[in-house]
Formats: sequence, structure tokens, C-alpha cells
Amino acid sequence: MGVKRAIDLVDKILEKDYEKPIYLVGKLIHNDIVMSYYQNLGLIVLDEHNKEQSVENINKGTLVFQAHGTDTKIINKAKEKGLNVIDATCPFVKIIHNRIKKYLDLNYDVIYIGVNIHSESEAVLAISPNIHFVTNLNDINNLNIENDKIYVTNQTTLSQIDINNIFLEILKKYSYAIIDNKICDATSKRQEAVLNSNFDTIIVVGDKKSSNTKRLYELAKEKSEAYLVSDLKELQEINLDKNKNIGITSGASTPSSLVLEIYDYLIK
Repeated sequence: MGVKRAIDLVDKILEKDYEKPIYLVGKLIHNDIVMSYYQNLGLIVLDEHNKEQSVENINKGTLVFQAHGTDTKIINKAKEKGLNVIDATCPFVKIIHNRIKKYLDLNYDVIYIGVNIHSESEAVLAISPNIHFVTNLNDINNLNIENDKIYVTNQTTLSQIDINNIFLEILKKYSYAIIDNKICDATSKRQEAVLNSNFDTIIVVGDKKSSNTKRLYELAKEKSEAYLVSDLKELQEINLDKNKNIGITSGASTPSSLVLEIYDYLIK
């Protein structure tokens, strides 16, 4: 839903001829095919890990902030400069931001589980320097929280298996912690489908730099022969003559058109 919403927002901007130049502040979604499409239409993609400086250097035009979320201070700075601002942050991600702010205001310690140097995590960590950032089981050993009020939540695109193990480890150390699992349905349902599948071969369609797509591919490899492809052209380079029982899945940021194109190719 968040991906579709972000794409729809940009398409409407192009239809209504918003003030140019149009900047995508960070990758709108983590899919290079989609990003190349918009760049070919003249949109300018700015570094997602250097947003503050990028906004500082812009004095006119329209800024679209990515679906994974952005530090609100940067968005407000763009508004103060009089720039046309479109916030494409996924509503589900915004819920996480609001929950974290709520518990911080209630004097809870907040533990956030995510991927290092990921735009979604960076946006959350910008909320407060007091958020405890956990990326794996080992990080839990370094936590030293004396507060008896702890709130735990996570990046939306993580592995359900990995996150459950981290939750359990946190509860061993802080049994009173509030666990708020925020893996989105688009991610968890795909992972469940792969784990419950019975295919000889699974084709995962998506961007190789997408966090949830990579994890989906890893799960698929545990079940059967698996291939990660970004589009039909990449699939056509693979010899599937001996593969009869094939399943297709995709990352949460993969446009359905790419999946359907591969499906149509395979059933002919």
C-alpha cells in the first residue's frame, strides 16, 4: 500500500505539472527500475543518506520525500524555504513514528530494531538520540537499560523469523518490555507464503538492494532452487527448461507489472 501510494503521488505530480525541477529526496521506493523510469522523465534523485545538505542546496521546485520516511526536521526546513513539499512517507511507517514519540513522552526507553544505514531506520533514529538501536542478537548484550518502562518496535521490512528471535532475546533480559511488531503485511505474507510453499523453483522478483526482497530470496533458497531477478530480461538469461513446478513472488517494492510480465512469459 505504501509503495503504491508513493508512486500514485508522483504520477499525479507529473500530471498536474507541479513547479519544476521535481526532486525525489532519496529513492522514492527501493526499486531501480522505477527510479530509472522517473529519472528518464526528468525527475532528479537526491542522495537518501544526505538529505539535509541536499535540501539546503535547493531554492526552487518540488520536493518529494521517500516512502521509507524522512527526519521531520528536514521536511520542515524545506517548507520554511517555501519549497513545494510532498511527503510520500508510508502511513504505516508514520504510525511507528507516532508510537515512538508517544512512548518517549511517557518516559519509556525505546528499543528500535532495524537495518543499519537504511533510510527507514535513519528516519526513526532522527526522532531522538535516546532510541536504542538494535540490528542483531549480539546488540542486545550491549543494552544497559535501568528503566522499568521499555517499548520495543521495528523496521517494517525485516524477516519475521529474525525479528521473533530478537523479541524473545529482549524479553529474556527485560521481561516487562512492551513488544510492538510492526512488520507490514506486504512483507510478512510474502515470507509466510514462501515458507509454506512446495515448489521445485522459486523466482523472486525485485531489486537486489531492497532489504525485504533480499530476505525473501534467502528464505526461498532454504526451500528450493531460487533465483532473484529484477525484470523479465534477467529471467530470460536463466535456463528453466528442466523446471516444471515454479512459484513466483516479489519484494514489497516491486511493481505488479514486472511480476505479471514474468508470469505471462512463463505460462506461454
